[in-house]
Amino acid sequence: MSTTTTETERKYTLKKPPGHKVPVPRWHLQLPKDVTHTYTLYIGVQSHEAPAETLRHLEESIQDLLNESSGKPAAIDTLRVTAGYDIQGTKVWVAYWTDFEAFRLKLGSIDLQKIWHDIPSENRNSVGLWCEHFTTPLERLETNYARLEHKPGLAQIPGSEQPSHDLTGYWGAGRDRIPASADDMFGFPEKEVVAAPEKKPRGFKEYIFGTNYDNMCHIRMPNSNSIPLV
Repeated sequence: MSTTTTETERKYTLKKPPGHKVPVPRWHLQLPKDVTHTYTLYIGVQSHEAPAETLRHLEESIQDLLNESSGKPAAIDTLRVTAGYDIQGTKVWVAYWTDFEAFRLKLGSIDLQKIWHDIPSENRNSVGLWCEHFTTPLERLETNYARLEHKPGLAQIPGSEQPSHDLTGYWGAGRDRIPASADDMFGFPEKEVVAAPEKKPRGFKEYIFGTNYDNMCHIRMPNSNSIPLV
């Protein structure tokens, strides 16, 4: 985070208790000064017993699209679900940009419907493709790193640094780390952004899309049920 607010400038006070001492060292992200937003794209390939060749084709197609030079992400994480409540074996790509034009170009080149229709029709019911993307202004971004030798996600952005901080180890610390919390209570929106579907989606053979409401909290954190692919 490159935006800072002193305690005297805040409309809403920090949750940090008086005299708080950090129990363990923690670090946060400081992006280059010319960065104002981050742009994130998630892509996933899920399968209900699809043939291995079909999955390999889909995963290679996604990887090739992300690796193309036009709009190439500043950083990419790849993960594989190994246990938990989601479908085991699911592969997920998380791509990051700090340049909007590059993000826009890449987003426009990814056509998951076409990729899905390109596989044999008899295998389509056993495969699902999904993507999520969002834009985050730095004043609404918070980060918290437990170590410095592992740099996941945005920490891979060229020119970024990871200074230490003391907004950790107490209730409300995550909110305190968001610069905009100085003058924003992040209230729930009064009106729905997108109306709920008239009927419950079946999932199979359906193309479903939606939009996040204002002030939705997205958390990217290490998970024991997925492992990074190197």
